[in-house]
Amino acid sequence: MNPTGRRTFLRLIAGAALSGGILDSLSRKTGSQQLGSASTQTLDGLKLGLISDLNGSYGSTSYSRAVERGVALLLRQQPDLVLCAGDMVAGQKRSLTNSLLKAMWAGLEQTVRAPLQQAGIPLLPAIGNHDGSSQKDQGGWIYGRERQQAGLFWHENRGDLQSGFIQSERFPFQYVWRRPGLFLVVIDASSANVDSSQRRWIEAALNCTDRQPDDLCLVMGHLPLTAFSEGRARSGECIANPQELAGLMRRGGVDLVISGHHHAWYPSESLGLRLLSLGAMGSGPRRIIGSSVTSPPSLTLLEWSRPSKLIRETTIDLNTMQPMDSDDLPAQVSVSGFPVARRRSLQWQSGSLND
Repeated sequence: MNPTGRRTFLRLIAGAALSGGILDSLSRKTGSQQLGSASTQTLDGLKLGLISDLNGSYGSTSYSRAVERGVALLLRQQPDLVLCAGDMVAGQKRSLTNSLLKAMWAGLEQTVRAPLQQAGIPLLPAIGNHDGSSQKDQGGWIYGRERQQAGLFWHENRGDLQSGFIQSERFPFQYVWRRPGLFLVVIDASSANVDSSQRRWIEAALNCTDRQPDDLCLVMGHLPLTAFSEGRARSGECIANPQELAGLMRRGGVDLVISGHHHAWYPSESLGLRLLSLGAMGSGPRRIIGSSVTSPPSLTLLEWSRPSKLIRETTIDLNTMQPMDSDDLPAQVSVSGFPVARRRSLQWQSGSLND
């Protein structure tokens, strides 16, 4: 079979699997549910929606059609949770007024968070550089007002998340959240500086006594550990000193590290970890380093079977509404000065890569 024919065949198989598996739930009722209800606390499995980079141009209070299609798909899919790896609003501009910042978050509420909440689907955020960057100048936050508005919005809307918090003193910037079968550590990677204090906090969080041995352990932050897209392979666009941070994550038994910011879908292994660089749900598609592949707007669905520890990822192109084929991605992403990332399988078992 020639390469083009093989890719077509794989897409057909993926589409059939999606129709017979993930999309089986398109007709599920989307009535409101409590977080602790039996339907969301099943021990047999877990379905997560993974999204990132929803924002439009600076100061925008509305969202693209791709974001609207993505929210509609999530409402049909009814995942147990939706995790957002940052850039929910269009900040990182000091001239934006407080009233406009509030209007931007109100736009997110209307278009994204409220529809999910009404359907009983909690949205758990990581803060991105456009939400409230952690960049500092002379010891102070450069985007302090943006961080304040992000904090106010999420503290007002944390009620549906309350029962899952293990550590929430620094929510929404850093926190630990758990439900049966899932242990989530959210880090403040809204800039390249994940400082030593936060690294000690991450290490302690991964060794938290509330974590159970068979929990799927996810770490989510906005900037990635290595570079994936053209234009982002430079200082400030990835977490600084990633080797040390990766080391403590390996020792902490992290199953998957989720990031955004590079607007490029690329499931990989790097630094002894499984990584997932999410494509942008909104605007600004970017080309993957060393290839002609440009990531369209997308979201990822992650399904976990607890008895088998099998994880299956399906990423949907929000232009075509079809599953994307990882065989179209380069076998590795390699650029000077950054750790090499090698494409990995979309089906894997939880546990260390060395298990």
